[in-house]
Amino acid sequence: MAAALILAAGKATRLVGFRDRFAKANVPVGDTTPLRFLLEALGDAFEDVWINLHFKGEQVREEAERWATPGVRLHFLEEPQLLGTGGTLLEMVKRSAGVPELLVNAKMFTDFDFARMRDAAPGTMVLHPPSPLETFGGLRYGEQGNLLGLCARTEVLARGERAAVFTGICRPHEGWLPHLENAQAESGEEPICLVRDGLMPYLHHSPQHAKMWLHEGHWFEISTPERVAAATSLYR
Repeated sequence: MAAALILAAGKATRLVGFRDRFAKANVPVGDTTPLRFLLEALGDAFEDVWINLHFKGEQVREEAERWATPGVRLHFLEEPQLLGTGGTLLEMVKRSAGVPELLVNAKMFTDFDFARMRDAAPGTMVLHPPSPLETFGGLRYGEQGNLLGLCARTEVLARGERAAVFTGICRPHEGWLPHLENAQAESGEEPICLVRDGLMPYLHHSPQHAKMWLHEGHWFEISTPERVAAATSLYR
């Protein structure tokens, strides 16, 4: 039974002009929304779809129930206080007793084929080389497709080094979980990050199990009004 986790709890703090009316996952982009787009793109490739809720959670729930493919089982993770991307993964694993084949952030539009993540190796991160590192930052990777570490927005790559923007799409690895649990225990009630607190310490100990997947197609992230406008040009 393949499962997907959609991260849809963000506070949309940079979406001035939209935030008063919409959750980030529900921001209108042409005739669709990020959440509707994702649910339609997932289709029935994942039998179970988990969605976390926080900011305007009821709006997100209603949108999910409206657009999920018939027969797909929806599960909602209510977060009275944000757990962070890493904390949400831990909560899903605790409730479902399994690591999802797909984790995706509900703030994007892309032509990536999500169904292919069912066959990807655990620990695979989808990167987007066409997007500018100076805007988003990203992840560095080696010649064999192995991940090497973070790449800051201001970082200048040395000759021969490679890096690309992380899309918010990945297949989590169970090896991340102990690091996330440690971070959660140390953070108290602060949110924990999937990449910083799970992937990065895991890379230090087991670099051979963290891979990248380069996606050269289109990918738009809609965390600002300007990016919403850019995505709208494709989804009118």
